[in-house]
Amino acid sequence: MRVTCDLLNPLQEAIALHAAVPVAPLWSRRLQWTCRGRSLDCQVVFAEPMALPEPEPSEPVEGALARLGKVLHGTGALLLLRNPSEAFGLERMPFADGVRLLGIGSEADEACWDAALTLARPVYGVRGLISCEVLRPHPASVLSALAYGVYVCEEGLTLTELHEDRRGVRWACTRDDAVASVVIRDGYEAASLSGSQGQWRDLGSEGYVRVVVRAGAQACWTQPRFVAPSGAPPIPPAPPSSSSSSSPSAPMSPSAPASPGSPPA
Repeated sequence: MRVTCDLLNPLQEAIALHAAVPVAPLWSRRLQWTCRGRSLDCQVVFAEPMALPEPEPSEPVEGALARLGKVLHGTGALLLLRNPSEAFGLERMPFADGVRLLGIGSEADEACWDAALTLARPVYGVRGLISCEVLRPHPASVLSALAYGVYVCEEGLTLTELHEDRRGVRWACTRDDAVASVVIRDGYEAASLSGSQGQWRDLGSEGYVRVVVRAGAQACWTQPRFVAPSGAPPIPPAPPSSSSSSSPSAPMSPSAPASPGSPPA
């Protein structure tokens, strides 16, 4: 079942989940701290309300994140860093321990995301509307999808197909003017593919692969899929455009990675 939510704009401390049936909300608390003169804007996302620590202005942002991570360990709650470029910057992203989600509000934030991914950190981007497919419409199911990056970020554009496996990725949308950017290690754009559908076959040297599909002012961002350093056979080609004249299928979400902390085998 498709579930959507606006993670970056909660209603007070509740994150409304939208689906075909009523779903209880996720809970969230935003922490806007000043740590040794540096702004730290975090958001904790959890299935049930919980107590969180208070700020300590004398500690660095690295220490504040470490303290938050210690409190959240084992609870299932997720830590979202809303201002990565301001709080850490590109060169200090290796010290952003405990962060699972990154707010992508600018090109600088996106560069910080790619810096973390290049270090094989399992961190997932948050931008626009979160969309995921879950078997059971429940807050815990959505929280799990967020934890494992099994979702896409929609900015007015919904994919009609997204298939990811150990050989590559294939996608489709209803916009013939769409252009997909295939982003790999260090934020390098490995390909720019035009059309309503496309695919990427892994070469084994990418480190990770994520795709941003844009059509006019609309966009859809997939989450990174870590790539093992080995060769891979080609994936089946996408259906030709002429065969997709019928009604598009329901939006699909990417398949879950093998584990949250390491690339799939």
